[in-house]
Amino acid sequence: MKKISYFFIFFVLIIGCAKGQNKENLNTLRDSLDKMVLEGTLCNDTTMLERALKLSDFLLSIDTTNIGKRHCYRHRSMIFSSLGHMDEAIANAEHAVLTLQANNPLRLIFLSEKYLREHNKDSAAYYIEKTIAVCDSSLNDEYNEDMAINKIKAIYLRDGEKKAKIYLSELLRTHPSPLLKLFDEDWDEWVRMNNEELKLMNIKILR
Repeated sequence: MKKISYFFIFFVLIIGCAKGQNKENLNTLRDSLDKMVLEGTLCNDTTMLERALKLSDFLLSIDTTNIGKRHCYRHRSMIFSSLGHMDEAIANAEHAVLTLQANNPLRLIFLSEKYLREHNKDSAAYYIEKTIAVCDSSLNDEYNEDMAINKIKAIYLRDGEKKAKIYLSELLRTHPSPLLKLFDEDWDEWVRMNNEELKLMNIKILR
């Protein structure tokens, strides 16, 4: 009975959204996708994950906003990763990042790593330098910890952990914030995690 009720509610939501495509219905479907992916991932429930994948397909067909597409692609990446389909997971992660604005540092860093993975050093160098330039431009206007940390990641990709740590130390002298202090304390763990990520993706730093 619960299963029948679930599918009835799901069907009504889809029909309503397809007709009106109003924001409330879209948000309801996005919330449903959140819950299904979370439950499927935590419980290793492949059936639930496959249902979530179908729901994401439908959402992508009706929601043309960048925020909506990013939400779907991010969840699809998680679904495919949980199902062991890493190529699809990476492809959907890329789709999600590419919905960000052209000068968004997260997008630029993603593209830097993408081209490093593809051994395209010229393109990787271009996006790394662009990341640093965007961060510097923002930091010259006003100090922003997100921009500072993104610059640290870009320096790490270009020059390695030692020069990235030097930049972090410089930041701490001028902006000794609790977040940067915590970052400094956890530096070895941050480097370890990044090294493992690069190894997993077969990436070598630029220099």
